Amino acid sequence: MTSQSRKRPAYLRISDALRDKIERNELEPGQKFPTERELVREFHVARMTVRHALDILEVEGLIDRRRGRSGGTYVRTVPPTLSLTNKDNIVTQLRERGHDTAVRVVSVNKAHVPKHVAAVLDVSDSTFAWDIKSVYTVDGKPVILSRYTIPVDLAPDLNQHDLREPIMEILAGYNLKPVFKRESMRAATARTEEQKLLHVSRSHPLLRFVRLLKTKSGAVFAYIEESLRSDIANVEVVLGEDPAPQPLPGKGNGAGKPA
Repeated sequence: MTSQSRKRPAYLRISDALRDKIERNELEPGQKFPTERELVREFHVARMTVRHALDILEVEGLIDRRRGRSGGTYVRTVPPTLSLTNKDNIVTQLRERGHDTAVRVVSVNKAHVPKHVAAVLDVSDSTFAWDIKSVYTVDGKPVILSRYTIPVDLAPDLNQHDLREPIMEILAGYNLKPVFKRESMRAATARTEEQKLLHVSRSHPLLRFVRLLKTKSGAVFAYIEESLRSDIANVEVVLGEDPAPQPLPGKGNGAGKPA
């Protein structure tokens, strides 16, 4: 052990050691983790120090802590890697890998466009828009909170549709078909609403996306915000055609339809 590593707090050194075991498959996906008592004996530290180290691994999505009769700590299955440049959205990609997906519409409201969104949509903040919030579940677990803002005058009776269906398919009926998409992504921790709807703690890491959709005329017709649990999937950007594509991992490797 180097002098530099000795300066690191014990809980960080322990989390580093356990992470290394997971990455080297000494602790395999689905395998039960050593108990806190066993880790206390192995690293010669207090139980609180062990718990702090396990907190880090849980936030990183490397372990699951389960309660109840079959409870304990388990090595988490490595989440799948999904492409942001794929024509299909994240949950559609998960569904195609064999996961059960569903959508719950949380709310549908007609309200004035928020100022920061009005500037993007190139409308005044007195313009009315549909504000649609939905939660998408994968294998019964809430994984994405989605919020669509769509000017009412572009889809006057949008609220009369079954919004559990793919929204983009519904919007196509109003001749709103995207020919251009701009998407940004940043890491974030869960806000109060996200904690409640995604069943995560305040410190749980999320990936937050903002997506703009334009029609052939160049008009922005939808402003979309999505928050993805980062323990459900890794994301990547793929450009060009792979001359030797690898087969996609199946359900055993991870967590699925925002429209």
